[in-house]
Amino acid sequence: MSNYDPNQPGQPYNPESGAQNPAPNPYGENPYAQQPSSYQQNPYGQSPMAPGFNQYPNQGGYAAVQAPKERPKTLQISFLLILLSGVVGAIASWMISTSNMFGNMISTQWSLIEPELQSQMQSTPEMAQDPTLQQMMSSPEAFISQANTMLSSFALVGAVISVILYFLVGFFVGRGVGAMRVIATILAVLSLFGLFSTVPMISMYADSEAGALNAVYIIGILLGIAGVVFAWLRPSSEYIAQRRMARRAGYR
Repeated sequence: MSNYDPNQPGQPYNPESGAQNPAPNPYGENPYAQQPSSYQQNPYGQSPMAPGFNQYPNQGGYAAVQAPKERPKTLQISFLLILLSGVVGAIASWMISTSNMFGNMISTQWSLIEPELQSQMQSTPEMAQDPTLQQMMSSPEAFISQANTMLSSFALVGAVISVILYFLVGFFVGRGVGAMRVIATILAVLSLFGLFSTVPMISMYADSEAGALNAVYIIGILLGIAGVVFAWLRPSSEYIAQRRMARRAGYR
């Protein structure tokens, strides 16, 4: 066996030289050598953070929900306008019930159906024996008066119910109840459509009182629509949205 080191020609081979003087790393220092780390002091302690970093930033970055403090004036105005709409509508119903509008309507309709009713009574003996029909044919004025009284009573009862309904709707809209605002909007749209049929009917049958009746009726409808508009203005919508979020968070 040769005594020369094959890696260093011309030099005697010493097998212990590799253990005593290891060959240097051709890549310089060991890149995997242990470096001092601040995490070695306490592996379960507080990790270093950048200055100004909040470890628990407001529950995931969301601001805490707060109950709205004060109702906006737009909702207060909405309540008053809706309530006034119900009161003015009740006044219009009372004016209609005390006028001759229903009587004129019934008289006009009676004049149209009376010839047809006489023809049917002549051709049908059973109808001719009916005491109610006989009374109607013998004294149509009494029948018209009785029907007028009945319709007027219905109008007055409807006026009272209307005031109560408008008060409840306006109260809850003013409190910021979103569902009641939707109901008020539907009622306003229906009343607007009814305006186009009621005004011509008043003009046709209310005689000299038609102008005043139409004016009061239209004012009542417009007040209700204005109240709904105030309920949908931006301050009202923001308050209703905040109130909804607060209720979901547990506020009452």
